[in-house]
Amino acid sequence: MEILNIWQKEALIRLLEGSVARSSQLLAKLSHTPWGVMSSSINEIPPVRLLSWFSRESEPQLASRFKARPGIPLDLLVFFPVSSAQAVTEAFTRSCSEKVRQLPDLVPLTIAEVSNILAQGAIATLADEVKKSFILPAPETRRGSKAQLLESAFEDYDGRTDILMLTHVDLYSERLSAQCSMVIMANAEALRRLLPGK
Repeated sequence: MEILNIWQKEALIRLLEGSVARSSQLLAKLSHTPWGVMSSSINEIPPVRLLSWFSRESEPQLASRFKARPGIPLDLLVFFPVSSAQAVTEAFTRSCSEKVRQLPDLVPLTIAEVSNILAQGAIATLADEVKKSFILPAPETRRGSKAQLLESAFEDYDGRTDILMLTHVDLYSERLSAQCSMVIMANAEALRRLLPGK
């Protein structure tokens, strides 16, 4: 028996795709720079395959992890390669004061904020669709290998009840092109109650 049926999976993918416009508008507003945000494929993926893919990534990552409560048990992880994280930080803080740009932890702080915008776009789109309110607390942002960061998040993953989805996101502005990965882990029964079955 499938955790989610085909109509529910399509509804979830449609909602995640719809969140992209929200994210780009908010990024532009906060950074005073036009931004584009484009997601590629959004697919359900087995955890073993995802971990295998992530194990091939050699560049260190900054990952922000979110847990949405109450109403829907959901984890959302946003991974930025360090090179992309640095490029995003430079573009996002270009209009900030010199004092802000000299902060020693500027990159993780900026990535936490940009990840928050991406995550809020996804959660807000889902909340609007199902007419419910979800709380997305501040993220925990860590540095490490992509596989290690994913393994840590898997401590809360249950393959019998949870659905795992992956999307790649391209961010771009006038002087920037960067990539990140977004992983969504959600309780399937909670999604089944929220999303239309047909």
